[in-house]
Amino acid sequence: MADIFAFRKVDVASGAVRDIKRMQASDMEYPFAVGLSTQQILLTSWFTGSVQVLDRTDMKTATMIHGLKAPMDAQFLPDGSIAIAEIATGTITQASGDGFKQRRTIATGLAGPVQMVVGQDGALYVTEAGGRLLRVDVATGTKTVVADQLALPEGLAFTPWGSIVVAEAAARRLTEIDPANGSRRTVAANLPIGLEAGPGLPPPYVVTGVAVHADGTVYFSADRNNAIYKIRPQR
Repeated sequence: MADIFAFRKVDVASGAVRDIKRMQASDMEYPFAVGLSTQQILLTSWFTGSVQVLDRTDMKTATMIHGLKAPMDAQFLPDGSIAIAEIATGTITQASGDGFKQRRTIATGLAGPVQMVVGQDGALYVTEAGGRLLRVDVATGTKTVVADQLALPEGLAFTPWGSIVVAEAAARRLTEIDPANGSRRTVAANLPIGLEAGPGLPPPYVVTGVAVHADGTVYFSADRNNAIYKIRPQR
C-alpha cells in the first residue's frame, strides 16, 4: 500500500509489513496511488504533481514525471505506455517513449477522474468523483457510462468473473457492478473509508484502494483507521 509517509509491501498471508521506501529518507514523493506491471511500479502523487517509475528488481527510480496537474492515478497500458488521470484538468493522458516524454491526450471532459483499471478488452475503466464509472476507449477516447449516481467512487478492480468492485467512499461501501448492463449489488457496507478532505484538497483525498484476488477475495484500504481489510463476498 502507499501512504503519505511510506511505500510498503504487505504479506497478505501473514500480515507482515516491510518498508520499501520512506519519505525524507529516499527520493519518494508522497504517493497516493500505485500501479503495477511485471517489471515496474508506478507511484502517483497529486500532492507533488508527479508519477514515479520504479524498477521491481531493485526498487530504484527509473523515471520521474513532473509537472502534472493533480494526478490521481497512473496505470500501465498493454503496450507499456502509461495512462495518467489528472483530476485538476479532467483528462487522461498517455505517456510513452524514452522517459515517457511523449504525450497524447486520451480523453477530456471527465468529472474528476480518480482511479483506473485496464480491462481485458484493453479499455480503461475509470471512476469519477462526480459519481460515475466510465469505460474509455484508449484509441478513440470514446467515453461510455457503465454506472452513474455512485457516491464518490474511488478504487476499483475486476473480479475473476468479469464484474467490477468499486469503493463508494461517501457511502462507505463496496459495490459490485456488472459492466455489461450496469446492475449492481452491495458487497460490504458501514466500512471505515471516506475520510473527508480538508479545504482546497481533492475530494478523494486519500483514495480507497481495491484489489481482487484470483479466488475472489476482495482487499481494500481503509483511511479512517489506517488498515487493510479482506472480504470474501458471497455469490
